[in-house]
Amino acid sequence: MSSNFTQDTRYEFLDWLRVIAIFVLLFFHTGMLFVGWGWHIQNAETIPSLEWPMDIAHRLRMPLLFVIAGAGLWFALRRRTGAALVKERTLRLLVPAILGMFLVVPPQVFVERIAHGQWSGGYLDFMTQRVFQFQPYPAGDFSWHHLWFIIYLYVYVLLLMPLLLWWRRAKPVIRPGAWMYALALPLGLNEVLLKPLFPESHNLVSDWYIFNHYLLLTVYGFLLASMPGAWDWLAARRRWSLALGLTVLVGLLSLFETGVIVHGTATDYMLANLFTWFSLLAFLGYGRKHLSFGNRLLSWARDASYPVYILHQTVIIVIAYTVIQQPWRPWTKYWVVLGATLATCVLLYEFLLRRFAVLRIAFGIKTHEDARGSRRQVTLIQTE
Repeated sequence: MSSNFTQDTRYEFLDWLRVIAIFVLLFFHTGMLFVGWGWHIQNAETIPSLEWPMDIAHRLRMPLLFVIAGAGLWFALRRRTGAALVKERTLRLLVPAILGMFLVVPPQVFVERIAHGQWSGGYLDFMTQRVFQFQPYPAGDFSWHHLWFIIYLYVYVLLLMPLLLWWRRAKPVIRPGAWMYALALPLGLNEVLLKPLFPESHNLVSDWYIFNHYLLLTVYGFLLASMPGAWDWLAARRRWSLALGLTVLVGLLSLFETGVIVHGTATDYMLANLFTWFSLLAFLGYGRKHLSFGNRLLSWARDASYPVYILHQTVIIVIAYTVIQQPWRPWTKYWVVLGATLATCVLLYEFLLRRFAVLRIAFGIKTHEDARGSRRQVTLIQTE
């Protein structure tokens, strides 16, 4: 597998991994209804067997998306000026995020308030009397909820642009090697030092642990993409990366089981980040080896994944509000919510969002001109 690349190279495996990660989000956020972790609404009966898979998925799903987003910045800067990239990201990130705060997120908050007995009126009254007061959630009802990912990514683009432009000009020669595994250490130190002081909040202004965590991962993605041969190096050592990740995971679970360590300690944080980074390198390596191909499904899913991401949590909560009130077994409810959410998101994308220009802009869907240009290179979540 050649490690050479040109401006016309497209790394389909990154697109596949991005689509898979967003698909996993549907499973994860549906699971949030059934694990008792204090989500927006919850089923009365939990599914204990979901907790460990959910905990593991939480360490992998968003980190993978940010690494791919960072790689996308490198590919985009090879064909754009910094100003052009900021303009494009503003249209694909900031515009959908702002519109989403008025169109997509409010139904989530509305359902949550009704479910908890905090609102009894209609939706339009809720918008005018509560949302348009612009009081931040949770004290108020104005929020970006799951769209925090898009907001953070846009801020990263602005924050990192001088560094990325310098990197493009300087063209530093860095070769892939075992040193890349050590990139887990800053992730671990960041969590050890900052998580106790700044717990995860996604509010941007006092979320320093999470902000730095995903900033590092975005930079790592850019770094990997800028190194000739990095993807093939990871593919050749994919089994080692997987073995390291599984070893750390088994060791961590064993330490929890025997009571040697507990959740929320420095050892937990450091080992968890080793697991995250080693696993991400394994995903990238296996993806490069086995997913370096395109087909019609990928072409469709590449465009659909971003609007599906924007929609999915609202659809889950709206559907779940009715489903969790039914006298069904928890697993039955889980699969009903998941299946209905997937079908609803696909149908909305296929027969509504992609059909109208104004909705394509609102949900960050590529124009036809963008689509022709982007066939030649990898994209982040908002695509080239």
